[in-house]
Amino acid sequence: MIASILGQLIHLYSLIVFVNVILSWVVHTSHNMMVRRVHSATSQLVDPVLDPIRRVMSPITQNIKLDFSPFILLILLDQVSRMLG
Repeated sequence: MIASILGQLIHLYSLIVFVNVILSWVVHTSHNMMVRRVHSATSQLVDPVLDPIRRVMSPITQNIKLDFSPFILLILLDQVSRMLG
């Protein structure tokens, strides 16, 4: 029961991470306030978890202009979800 609820929460959070990544590609060129609000809201949920991953990865990715931290987070979330069953 608890594992099922946690699994669903992880799935929901993974979706939020994915939406945040997609919106981060378009938010800077969009004049749509809804896009900006949704990106801001998802960033508030995602950035506190991504920041430690970014700090760990920064020596590796400092010359690369791509942020791999959401990908790493999604892999970690998937692994936790699999461990829950």
